[in-house]
Amino acid sequence: SVLRHAVKRWRGRRVPGFFGETYLLGKSGHQVAVAGGFGVGAPVVGVLVEAFAAWGVGRFVWLGIAGGLQPELHTGELVLVETAVRDEGASHHYLPSEPTVAASTQLTASVAQAIAQADLPYQTGATWTTDAPYRETAAAVAHYQQSGVQAVEMEVAALFAVAQYCQREAAALLAVSDSLAGGVWQQATAPQLPEQRLAQALDGLVRLATEQAR
Repeated sequence: SVLRHAVKRWRGRRVPGFFGETYLLGKSGHQVAVAGGFGVGAPVVGVLVEAFAAWGVGRFVWLGIAGGLQPELHTGELVLVETAVRDEGASHHYLPSEPTVAASTQLTASVAQAIAQADLPYQTGATWTTDAPYRETAAAVAHYQQSGVQAVEMEVAALFAVAQYCQREAAALLAVSDSLAGGVWQQATAPQLPEQRLAQALDGLVRLATEQAR
């Protein structure tokens, strides 16, 4: 739904040759592209980042959904990621094996500016990236919750690592779609809210990127 919104709102023209769907946004002066429908998980994101980097993309902003790990995070709330726990495999093929990988400081500041201008509240912090959703055990959830990690998802660590390897900038904004904070999975109370918040954030990001490209 976020991809469809972007294509309609920003006059997207499809670009062939990539996994899923990729569109150049005409109203951005063709300075911004959006991609989606390519599947989930760190490996596919790594492939896409390398392909887009070869195409000439210099900055990547991930807009995705995530499970909340902290009790104060509710459905639809936004988390601007500072670091990602590397509990997946792809990132370790690109950077030395450290526990976490960081977002681009400068690009993250630009994302913060865009969502603030769109009047969207957000939290900052870490996310836990794992490619094994059925191994999000109670012990692991409790460990990361106690460590102050905000959310869990399947892609961000790979995004940050591959972008660094390709000498590109990367940032990530997550919308909480469900929660593991109580040790039991809880579905979203407002299923459409995360997508609505991400669509609002995307509009703010495209506007800012378009202004910066002029």
